[in-house]
Amino acid sequence: MSYTKLAVRGAATVFIVSIIAAFLGYLVRLVLARYLTVEEFGLFYAVFAFLGIFGVYKTLGFDSALIKFIPEFLHGKEYSSIKSSIVYAAVIQLATNTLIIAGIYLFSDYLSKNFFHSTQAGIVLKLMVLSVAIDSFVQVIKFTLQGFKKMIYFAGIDLIRMLLILGIVLAGFKLNYGILSPLIAYILAPVILTIVFWAVLIKVIFPEFSKSKFFIDKKLIKDISKYGVFVIATTMGMVIFGYTDIILLTYFSGLTSVALYSVALPTARIFLYFPRAIGGILIPLSAELWAKGEKKLLNAGIEALYKYSMIVVIPAVFAMFSFSELIISVLFGKDFAPASSILKILSIGMMFTAIYGVNINFFAGIGKPQINSKIVYSAAIFNLFSNIILIPAIGVIGAAITNTLSYFIMMVMGLANIRKFIKVDFPILIWAKTLIAGMMFILAIWLLKKALSLNVWLEAVIVLLIAGLMYTTLLFLLKIIDLNEIKDLKRRIIR
Repeated sequence: MSYTKLAVRGAATVFIVSIIAAFLGYLVRLVLARYLTVEEFGLFYAVFAFLGIFGVYKTLGFDSALIKFIPEFLHGKEYSSIKSSIVYAAVIQLATNTLIIAGIYLFSDYLSKNFFHSTQAGIVLKLMVLSVAIDSFVQVIKFTLQGFKKMIYFAGIDLIRMLLILGIVLAGFKLNYGILSPLIAYILAPVILTIVFWAVLIKVIFPEFSKSKFFIDKKLIKDISKYGVFVIATTMGMVIFGYTDIILLTYFSGLTSVALYSVALPTARIFLYFPRAIGGILIPLSAELWAKGEKKLLNAGIEALYKYSMIVVIPAVFAMFSFSELIISVLFGKDFAPASSILKILSIGMMFTAIYGVNINFFAGIGKPQINSKIVYSAAIFNLFSNIILIPAIGVIGAAITNTLSYFIMMVMGLANIRKFIKVDFPILIWAKTLIAGMMFILAIWLLKKALSLNVWLEAVIVLLIAGLMYTTLLFLLKIIDLNEIKDLKRRIIR
């Protein structure tokens, strides 16, 4: 099978399954928004963000290192090394989770009163920390599956997770469990996933597990730890970047602001599933090509991803920007309508994630996580200080502006670093032309919305169809793509 075929099919599989999982995730948020008060909704996601801070300490990077080391061990048929690596990651999880659970239980009452300012926060903290602890073992299994390049199983974990959570949440609300419903769901789901996918891993994917010997190899532990140090550094930066806004909004603006932001941010972040889908196959594939010295193939692949990522993402971002009010009101109800302005700002930032995602997955694949650490930390520091300044001044809008600028910084830094490893040409002219086509796309949406006065759903469908057709036509007229290129790409994928 060609590398193009492997990459596209793998990315397509992860992307499709991830989109379905994301859809189910939004259904969960929609259900929570309908059944919980705005403050309860904000409290749930404020606790989620708070516990996310501790995620960096749970694994010491051992679970993420499995993505890199398993393909290398498979190449040499070093099955005992694979088994030992998995066990190392699981033992680390057990030790660190025990400490975190003890700490949260000890300080839950203090945090409820002085940080969350909610009497309900104590029970939410105590139950959610159990969920996070159990789910960390699911992550070990998930990263292991990714290392084996079993992308259907890898992506399927999140799909099944959301199906379980959605079903349990609906049952809980029907039984009048209130805010306990999502808490129970987030505990039971990872328990079930751990049991099911562990059985799949050792019986279907890696049957050599039971036959292989576990051993304590100081060199192996040192190698994984060394890689893990940089992963931790990157994770710490992502924690600061990903949760600073929620944490500071909780403290400075209250749970209502957290609720609005927790509606808008995940809605905008649907675009992250595109680079995640690419990364699911790009990381192990880059590791293999880099080890073989196939830099020309890497160059061609990265350049193609640069081009087509923007072609796909730009109209999607502009469509979300144009219909933000409709998206928020339909999904979450009129109580969350103020989140639409937040969504507009955040959606623009997601445009930069297409290029950023390609870069960061490339660096991870070639074993240079320190580059990602530098990029993420730079953005995280900017994010932290900007939030400290802007959130007290302009509230949740300040958090949205900071988030968007942070993604721009990461994109630029990734582009600045990638040429140190491969001689990739940036398709700047193509990006410019694609952006022009995108501006025409959003202009068409604006004009059509003013001209038409139909049922809101019918109008949205007609507007997007006409604007989308115009965008596609411009792609050909501006020579961003051509028929021969499409035919060649199709041939390489399906041959």
